[in-house]
Amino acid sequence: MRNEVASKYSRALFELGKDHGNLLELKDNLAEFWQLVEENEDLNELLFHQRLMPENKKRVLEKIFTDQLDSDILHFLFILIDKRREFFLESIIKEFNTLVDDAEDILHVEVTSAVELNDSILGKLKEKLDSLLDYNIQIENNVDEEIIAGIVLKIEDYIIDGSLRNQLNALKQNLKSIPVSKLGVN
Repeated sequence: MRNEVASKYSRALFELGKDHGNLLELKDNLAEFWQLVEENEDLNELLFHQRLMPENKKRVLEKIFTDQLDSDILHFLFILIDKRREFFLESIIKEFNTLVDDAEDILHVEVTSAVELNDSILGKLKEKLDSLLDYNIQIENNVDEEIIAGIVLKIEDYIIDGSLRNQLNALKQNLKSIPVSKLGVN
């Protein structure tokens, strides 16, 4: 049921954003709202409390977010609350983000490095990936000291591992596959 609800409501919000020409703004606005829900225990409790009447939830959200949220997002939240579908909001947001990314040719790339990469290096990497992949690349830089050096790119389900750790592991496997007699060791 979760997938059906997420698909139905995310598609409706997507069509509304497409009609109004503000898909990316809706995506950003919804992401900001969801981050607040995750970080603020009181807001989370308000939104997902099962015994609170929809009118009360909407009244509080309206007072807090009228100036902060796009009116389309606020009205969308009101519809979810009226239909008691706010419990599916996380799934709806994920599905909506996927629809927007597909429509806007956005590709998310995770770049893992041993140290934080500066903006200049990330910019050059983004330019190179933009030209190779013909997408609007959005890079997320993660730090993992265990890769020692180099970078690991994760593009959807594909991983390109250019780390020193990976090269050392490959060398280790190659050395293990050489018979001891070939090494001149008796």
